[in-house]
Amino acid sequence: MKFPGLLSVAALFIAASVSAMPDDPAKIDTCIKPGVVALTFDDGPGLYNTQLLALLARKNVKATFYIIGKNAAEPQFSTVLKSVVDAGHQLASHTYSHDNLDNMDAAKIREEMTSTSDLIFKQTGLRVAYMRAPEGNCLTPTCIGVMNELGLVISHWNVDTHDWKFTSLTPEAATDKSLEEINKVVIAESNPAVDSFVLLEHEIHKFSVELLAERVIDSIAAKGYKFVTMEECIGKPAYFGGNVTPPTNGTSVPAPSGGSSTAVPSSTGGVSRPAASSTSVTGPNISNPSKGANTAGSLRVGGWAFALASAVGYTLL
Repeated sequence: MKFPGLLSVAALFIAASVSAMPDDPAKIDTCIKPGVVALTFDDGPGLYNTQLLALLARKNVKATFYIIGKNAAEPQFSTVLKSVVDAGHQLASHTYSHDNLDNMDAAKIREEMTSTSDLIFKQTGLRVAYMRAPEGNCLTPTCIGVMNELGLVISHWNVDTHDWKFTSLTPEAATDKSLEEINKVVIAESNPAVDSFVLLEHEIHKFSVELLAERVIDSIAAKGYKFVTMEECIGKPAYFGGNVTPPTNGTSVPAPSGGSSTAVPSSTGGVSRPAASSTSVTGPNISNPSKGANTAGSLRVGGWAFALASAVGYTLL
């Protein structure tokens, strides 16, 4: 017996169900609303940070900086993190040593995160609530468990300049190569009405700051996207104690229900928690809000699921 109507409905249901799936909590890489791009810079602070901040100010773009603890500990960078915050950008952790977290035990992972947290707190008075693992390597239950314990948002990316691969080329050639994925995924194939991106670049490569960053910003803005911090992208506070980075759309990002509180330095060297009270704000959890069909990744998977389900239905007719 053939049920074309029923099979069509089933195909639509499967596609909708898959497209509505939220990000993997261990690999958050899209935003909770369409039409935005979170511009992120890894591996800093670096020698070109002041130049990058000047560019971002000129373009009126707010970004998120994933900081390596051992870099920030260098005397020459002792005031850089404060400058980043004062310019309205978001700070986040990229571990202390930039080693593979998935090769570490829980104690070592915790040390990597708390050492970086303490250093950023010492320089800025802020406790970061977002982290990005080097090369995205925080996929083991041990690593995910530690991040959950510390209340850190594990943030990934879904479009990459790959700028680190091209440092041996001329600046112009390196910039062109770094734009290939951006041009394909964001400029050619995406739709700001439904898509969002977390874009990865590095601040430690000269050509990335002097040439690439401006071309990335101009081309994506021309496509119709607005740039946001990771706090706005994910919808969770940038720092323990509430949101600090100013939203780019003129509206505040709500803190979790229950009000706000002041972050308290950890006496044990770990990532601090807000002061315990009936109005305290807890650190962001690993879990991520459902995104519906507002992201490029979910829509593409949804479309694939629809096509597959439709093909199955047609075969059974």
